[in-house]
Amino acid sequence: MELNQRIFKARSDAKMTQEQLASAVGKTRGAVAQWESGEVRPRHSTLQAIAQATDKPLTWLLNGVGEEPTSLRSGLEVVGEVAAGMWKEATVRFERTYEPVAVHPDYPGYGQRLYRVSGNSINRIAANGEYLHAIELHAGGIEPENGDLVIVRRLQHGLAEYTAKTLIWESGRWLLRPESTDPDWQADIELTGDGDTEITVTDIVIAKWSPIERRRKIPR
Repeated sequence: MELNQRIFKARSDAKMTQEQLASAVGKTRGAVAQWESGEVRPRHSTLQAIAQATDKPLTWLLNGVGEEPTSLRSGLEVVGEVAAGMWKEATVRFERTYEPVAVHPDYPGYGQRLYRVSGNSINRIAANGEYLHAIELHAGGIEPENGDLVIVRRLQHGLAEYTAKTLIWESGRWLLRPESTDPDWQADIELTGDGDTEITVTDIVIAKWSPIERRRKIPR
């Protein structure tokens, strides 16, 4: 695991957003994104601040000493839930779990995670209870493109809410479009904010996963 991957993991384990880590170490969110993509290496004093903010040993952050073997963890982490056709409040009480989903080989493994779908507002792609397999935008140095299914965060008066929609470029503007057969979820949302609201694409969805319960045999 490289330094940028350890910074990402430290922040993820601490359940911090890029904005929260930036605030904790006195830097900008853009700087955190550059560290995690590997574009910029933080100074030693900044690494000390990152270690303190995320409660990670500095020696681990610097060179991976004491790093837990990846084989001890199986699958991808479920980091939250999205109600695909509307904004759903993020909650610190969400209990993160792991599901037996393999890392997608075409993308960096350290930025991949799962979101559980709630509701039927994206049922053309994923049903209620299925999982969206996503990669955090800055983890792999990738950018969203027209037609991508994305996870979007809205920050409004300190409240973070999430949704999943298809990103569409139309008539000179970016739109968020639901993929639903439900007539209640047909309207596009414009990807804009204002002075009190910030709307940001956080992840690109690269796959989906459907858990299947084993069917018990009925005794005869």
